[in-house]
Amino acid sequence: MTICVTGKIATGKSTVSKFFVEKGFEYINVDELGHKAFELNKETIKRTFGTDDRKEVGKIVFASEEKLRQLEQIVHPTMMKLLDERIEKLKGKDIVIEAAIKRRLGIKNCDLTITVTASREIIKERLKERYDEKTIEEILKRQEDVVEEGIVIENNDGIEELLGKLERVYEEYINR
Repeated sequence: MTICVTGKIATGKSTVSKFFVEKGFEYINVDELGHKAFELNKETIKRTFGTDDRKEVGKIVFASEEKLRQLEQIVHPTMMKLLDERIEKLKGKDIVIEAAIKRRLGIKNCDLTITVTASREIIKERLKERYDEKTIEEILKRQEDVVEEGIVIENNDGIEELLGKLERVYEEYINR
């Protein structure tokens, strides 16, 4: 079985993915594939943005939807190729794929999709140590296409409540 875990930043996708890893699933983090795709496309990125420093490119693309689309056109095909290769290597095993931008990438290999949600206030609270308010708003604006699909799990409360919800999902959909 392949489970795709999606949702906006700071909703708990990694915690949900870890839950399934502990149940024996192999883990694929699409963000990590994105970092690798960035490295593999550094020359093109430098030509396009004038730098291949990830942090600098990040500042450029979070300030401009057009620049973000340019970066995505460069790295997304490589990310999908890397994802397909990983899935092929893990053929026959249970897999959990953590992918915030599942829809934007066009990931279709999911038997089950779980969307993790949290209120805007909770997301901001979770991110306040890492980003300033303006950056958080820009990130959330760029994630408006991350919409609820499949099983929706709200993660506004504590870890125990989240794990309880996941245990119910596991029993109902996977461990039958």
